[in-house]
Amino acid sequence: MTGSGRRNDRTPAPPAILFISPEPFLLAQAEQEAVHRLMPLENRDLNLLIAYGWETDLGTVVEFLQTLPFLGDRRLLVLREVNKLPDYKELTTYLKDPNPKSTLLMTSSELKRSDSGYRVLSPLCEASELKPPYGRSLAGWVRTRFRNQGKEIDNGLCELLVQISGENLGLLATEIDKVVLSAGDKGSIAEEDLDVSVPGGVEVIFNFLDALGDGDSSRALLSLKSLVDSDNAPEYIVHMMAWHYRQLIRGKDLVRSGLSPGEAALKMGKRYPKIREKFTRHMGRVNEDDLVRALDALATGDLELKRGSIPEAAVLDRMVLELLS
Repeated sequence: MTGSGRRNDRTPAPPAILFISPEPFLLAQAEQEAVHRLMPLENRDLNLLIAYGWETDLGTVVEFLQTLPFLGDRRLLVLREVNKLPDYKELTTYLKDPNPKSTLLMTSSELKRSDSGYRVLSPLCEASELKPPYGRSLAGWVRTRFRNQGKEIDNGLCELLVQISGENLGLLATEIDKVVLSAGDKGSIAEEDLDVSVPGGVEVIFNFLDALGDGDSSRALLSLKSLVDSDNAPEYIVHMMAWHYRQLIRGKDLVRSGLSPGEAALKMGKRYPKIREKFTRHMGRVNEDDLVRALDALATGDLELKRGSIPEAAVLDRMVLELLS
C-alpha cells in the first residue's frame, strides 16, 4: 500500500471481494484498506460507488460493474450489507463472467460461513471472515494499535483500557487515539495517560466497581457520587456496571466447567496478581441467582434512564442499592 492510494499494478485486482464479520469496526477498516489499495484517490469521483443492499437493486449493481471505467483503469462498487440486496444470490450470474475492469467489494455483518448465501458467493470471490478479538487477544489488539502509532503500553494497562471502554472495537480505537494524543511525545503510555478516557481518572470507576464487587453499599454510593460529580455519563456508568457483572458471570461459568477460581480469572486475562485476587474474591461473594437479578436490575434502571421521568442521580442510587441488597 502506498501513500497515494495506488495499488501495486503487479498484483491483479480481484473481480469480487467478500468480507463478513459481526464487528462493524473490522468491516469498515477492511473496506477502507481495500478501497485505498484498489482505487487511486483521483479516480474515486468517477469510478467508485458505495451503496447499501437495501437501497439499490441487482440491475443497478450489475450495470455499474459492466460499465467501462472513465479516465481510470478500474471501477469499484462497495456494496455494504450485501445480504440485504434483493435476490443477492443472483450475483453469481455476474460473478461467473465478471467485467475484468471492475471489482465488487461486498460486506456483511449478518452473513455467516454456514449460511447458504455465503456458500453461494464465496467460491466466486476473495472471501474473508474477520473475527473480532476476545479475551487476551483483545488486549493484544489494543497493544498493536498503540505500537502502530509509535507508543508502547504494558499488558496491564491494555487490560485497564479494555475494562474502561468495553469490547466495542470502534470505541476502543477512539479511546486509543485519545490516549495517544494526550500522551504527546512520550514513547510509553502510563496509567495517568488513561485518565483522558474517564472524567475524574480511571481510579474513580475502578473504586466504584471494587465497592460493588465487595458488596460495600456505602463505599459504592460515595464512589458513584464521585463519578457523577466528574461528569461521567449515566449511560457509561451503567455500561461499566453491566460489564462488571457480565465478567463475573463468565468467570462463574468457567469455574462450573471445572477450573479453579484462580484459573478462571487467569483464563479471562487477569494476569496481574492483585487484579486476579480481587476478581476471585468478587466471584466468591455472589452466586448465579445474584448475577441474574443484577442484570435484571440494570436493565430496569437503564430503561428508567431512557424514559427520563426520574432524576438520573436517583435512578443510579437506587440501582446500586438494589444490586447490593
